[in-house]
Amino acid sequence: MQKNVQMNNKYLIAIPAFNEEACIIDLLNEVKEYSDFFDVIVIDDGSSDHTSETVRHNQSNILQLSSNLGIGGAMQTAFIYAGTRGYEIVIQIDGDGQHDPRWLCEIIKPILNNSADCVIGSRYTKNAPDRKYRTPFFRKVGMVFSTIILSIVTGLTITDTTSGFRALNRKAFEFFAINYPVDHPEAEALFMLIRNGFRVVEIPITMRQRQTGTSLFSFLKAAMYPFRVIIGFLEIIIKK
Repeated sequence: MQKNVQMNNKYLIAIPAFNEEACIIDLLNEVKEYSDFFDVIVIDDGSSDHTSETVRHNQSNILQLSSNLGIGGAMQTAFIYAGTRGYEIVIQIDGDGQHDPRWLCEIIKPILNNSADCVIGSRYTKNAPDRKYRTPFFRKVGMVFSTIILSIVTGLTITDTTSGFRALNRKAFEFFAINYPVDHPEAEALFMLIRNGFRVVEIPITMRQRQTGTSLFSFLKAAMYPFRVIIGFLEIIIKK
């Protein structure tokens, strides 16, 4: 990846983290390589471990939530923070270290070129799939289902609907600062954007396997995911 796009510190990397003390320090050290181009904020989503202390020891900025709001609540907090401080782009990177910061400059290019309002980093694009990444079974089931449903209701096929590596321009993240899905919000958020006329595109990226901790996509959540997606989509349609 080349750092050859026009950069400034109006771009914010938002890292939602829940009990990621074992992973977060390595990720923050990687991200510091890009500190000339991006600001960074960690949103500690009510962790019960030492995530907050680890982040502060690293001298990184942090928003510490008093209780666990879920990934949606953590990111909505980041969007409100970004809006009040004049940021132009927010890039979400998960705190588990799977998202490689080497793709930061690539993921914002479609926004800088004014060809997208939201950019998804995808492991599964047809032209350049990430063949080294092994998707956990439960997550793959949820992703395939949400891809199909999203394609049916919008006509747009997003190959990696559960990817948390995404960038949003100011118009898009201010839209989410007002209303954002709470639990596993990725597919519902895409539906909200597309339904409201925002331009969503994917770019091919590579991801790393989680080294520590466990995925929030458990067997039970995977089993309930299809029903939750359908209910979430129906709620969006009714509200509209």
